[in-house]
Amino acid sequence: MNSKSLLSYIPLVVRMGSTVKFRRLLLTLLLLPGISDGAVTLSQVETFDSPTTWRIGMLNFGIPSIQPNLGPNGGGDFALLTSSSPGNGPTSRLVIFNTIDWAGDYTSAGVSSLRMDLRNTGSGNLFIRIAVNGPGGWFVTDGQAVNSGLGYASYLFDIRPASLSPGKTMTSPLGDDVQATLSSVTQVRILHSVADASVIGEVANAQLRIDNITAVPEPRVPLLLGLTLVFCNFRRR
Repeated sequence: MNSKSLLSYIPLVVRMGSTVKFRRLLLTLLLLPGISDGAVTLSQVETFDSPTTWRIGMLNFGIPSIQPNLGPNGGGDFALLTSSSPGNGPTSRLVIFNTIDWAGDYTSAGVSSLRMDLRNTGSGNLFIRIAVNGPGGWFVTDGQAVNSGLGYASYLFDIRPASLSPGKTMTSPLGDDVQATLSSVTQVRILHSVADASVIGEVANAQLRIDNITAVPEPRVPLLLGLTLVFCNFRRR
């Protein structure tokens, strides 16, 4: 449920006070996934235990491999595997993209970040970024180091407007209206790029495991629900 919808329920929650119905409603609001105009929804999670809509490269050079027992939880936990090999071929850059399940209206959905578990199983260190495309052009998050030889770690990529930079192919910026893009994202990319806000990534000999991609809500959404709960308890006293 998007942040706007959650706000609309607050008067009802207040009227219901501390009744059993109130507790059930609050639990429902906290647990239900979001409803947005696009595909992405609040608190959406992809665990890769079913077919995925992520694709390799920039022009759909295949589907990344999904493997059991390679996720953070070990046995029975699935993870997505992607890799790149140096050269001039279509898979020389570490890039995967999604135009279906992770496209949509991030603003109305109340999604402020994408969180995921990453493990670098290649020989060199990686610098992972998220890139988004839409009517306002390409925008890219700050990069985060995912070093080789370590286990899984959770990474949070801030996709709020102030945290995004106009994307680049080589040197030319490709984005001029971040609000327009976030309101209608047509493509999301996960890529390796060290030096700048590249949307095409860098050539690398790399292997990366990805799991538990999650659409993280804006901080104000759980905060408002928490304040509502406190207010209702205060009224009961």
